[in-house]
Amino acid sequence: MSSTLLKEKANTSHGSIIVVGVGNRLLGDEGVGEHIIDKLSKIPMPTHVSIINCGCDLFSLMSYLNKPRKIIVVDAIRAGGKPGKIHKFDYSELGVSQAEMHSAHQVATRDALRLLKQVYPGLANCEITVIGIEPKTIELSTDLSKEVKGRIADVTRLVLEEISLQPSF
Repeated sequence: MSSTLLKEKANTSHGSIIVVGVGNRLLGDEGVGEHIIDKLSKIPMPTHVSIINCGCDLFSLMSYLNKPRKIIVVDAIRAGGKPGKIHKFDYSELGVSQAEMHSAHQVATRDALRLLKQVYPGLANCEITVIGIEPKTIELSTDLSKEVKGRIADVTRLVLEEISLQPSF
């Protein structure tokens, strides 16, 4: 699945902020990142903020990179909490929680970010934040569990705070 740039006038230039959703909406709660990106794409954003749906392929983000100031990744993350629990990690913390963090993607979000940071010099000074929701079910379904669906507004609010916007919903 290829990535989709959801803002027509997105700016991925130097100093921009990229919000990227990762997931597979055909696997229930695994698609929560895509659902949150759908919600964010309906909110007016400043021109320096890009909203991108990468589906299961975080590496497709490379085509949008041009020394961004910040990348915010939204994904389903199994870290041992109750379904619906929201996790927030800075890039530097991802190695610390390595044993507990699991992803349903071909390449775990943590590993993909680590590799992107190594091969793309434009990310050297980029702040990377991962916001995840603990899934309840990852199985063939297009529906989110009530525990995860009930947290979409909270995660959306958290993303808006990360890009310094006041939630208006």
